[in-house]
Amino acid sequence: MLNISFNETHHIENGQPLYETRYKRVMSFHDNIAPVETENESFFINRDNQKLFNRTFKKAYGFYEGVSAVYDAQGWFHIDSNGMDIYAQRYQWVGNFQEALCVVRDSENNYFHINKNGSRLYNDNYSYTGDFKYGIAVVINEEGKATHIGNNGSLLHLKYFDELDLFHKGYAVAKDAKGYFHINKNGDELYKDRYQKLEPFYNGVALATNFSGQKVIIEETEVNPLAITQERVDKEKILNESFGYFKYQILFSILKLDVLKCIQDDKSIDLPEISVKLIIRWLKVEGIIDIESCLTKKGKLIESELKPLILYWQDLPFKVSSRLVESLHKGDEVFSDMYGKPFFEYLQDNTFIQNITSAVHEYYTTDYKELVNLLEFGEDTICDIGGGNGALLTAIKKYNKNTTTILLDKFNQNTEHKFYKIDFFKPFSVHSDIFLLSRILHDWNDENAIIILKNVANNMSNDSILYIFDTIIPEQILNDKGHTLSFHLLSFLGGYERTFADFERILEKSNLKIINVYAEDNLISILKVKK
Repeated sequence: MLNISFNETHHIENGQPLYETRYKRVMSFHDNIAPVETENESFFINRDNQKLFNRTFKKAYGFYEGVSAVYDAQGWFHIDSNGMDIYAQRYQWVGNFQEALCVVRDSENNYFHINKNGSRLYNDNYSYTGDFKYGIAVVINEEGKATHIGNNGSLLHLKYFDELDLFHKGYAVAKDAKGYFHINKNGDELYKDRYQKLEPFYNGVALATNFSGQKVIIEETEVNPLAITQERVDKEKILNESFGYFKYQILFSILKLDVLKCIQDDKSIDLPEISVKLIIRWLKVEGIIDIESCLTKKGKLIESELKPLILYWQDLPFKVSSRLVESLHKGDEVFSDMYGKPFFEYLQDNTFIQNITSAVHEYYTTDYKELVNLLEFGEDTICDIGGGNGALLTAIKKYNKNTTTILLDKFNQNTEHKFYKIDFFKPFSVHSDIFLLSRILHDWNDENAIIILKNVANNMSNDSILYIFDTIIPEQILNDKGHTLSFHLLSFLGGYERTFADFERILEKSNLKIINVYAEDNLISILKVKK
């Protein structure tokens, strides 16, 4: 049996030192790899005491789920069992991966969770976040209040407490101003009593200390369950989510009226008294403003960064979603029926919508523009078809300064790249070594997607490469990767997110074939395609 010595300077197996070296500190072996510290550095060894990876760190910790947290001069990050960085970012601190998710702290002391691709799980920032267990984690907001989130980042029960633990056997210990008590997964208290100290239920009983200092046993069978059943939890969750649309319509209205900007600029809100009263109360409940009616970190984030996204999603897409029944019934978009023309033609006539759509596209480009590091570009000509404001080409140019970049689109958005106005449903002519279609095909049904692909293929030589940036839905449905968004795409544009087999089918009909796939498990993947 392999253990750590009492003074933690080496490892012991069956009572004998595993090697002669003595370190300042050693940690446990995981996957036959252990981190060790000297006076000046940390690194990893195997059971033969051989230094691994040819890398040293300021700090290194054990492998959990095949990943280790390390720290060097640039900051904290994670490496895999081959000693390779699993993402490019650096943080002020990172935790260990649990259930494929990990807590990190950025340079502004914001806590949030990332996945093993280094992507944020959600946009919210917290004062602290805990590890996930059984798909649930505790988070603390900037007001110091604790709540639970699910492993998609959504709030579990919308209730906040002074202190909060993870769920154990369906119940969690919580604390309010009166003391400790138990709650269920709906955030409901199990009883009215409060205690000075309290433990989780263990096989139906929990040890508690009352305010007289006496130890008492709480029997789970004696607790008034308030009709707590999984069915009730599911009902409440579904009902809360079904009403959730209204919460974002409130926020949309507040942003549309520039209320947060007025608060930020310390200007009066030019609305009726009742409207101001309702808005201020709601903003405080949501943690968007504080007790003194100043913007919190959350409020500043919404106003400075997320405002265009919320204004986008809660306007036209929200309105079109009200006709989803009709869209599903006919299997096509309903935007044209509602506004007299397809979305992109409507966009061409509306400068405000153009600007806000451009801001949204630029924001979501962050989901995949880092992926350009996976691709090899030399002194190539790269042509982005339907590339909007050119954000993806700009990212490529950042890492590959010798490339020549061409942007093809219906709208000239005054980018830094050579621009040609085209309609990709009609034949066009352009010479390029590499072509890009980033988040284009999912906007269109198969018939239209094939027209686009055939027009691109007609510009490709046998040596040309087409990179398709898009979501690839796994054949085995494990999570909501593109499934919900497909309903929006269908009703708004007539498209949908595709599986790998779907892509193979439409590419084959366009005289194209897939020769490689990059980042297949990411939200956005890249298909490498040739004629």
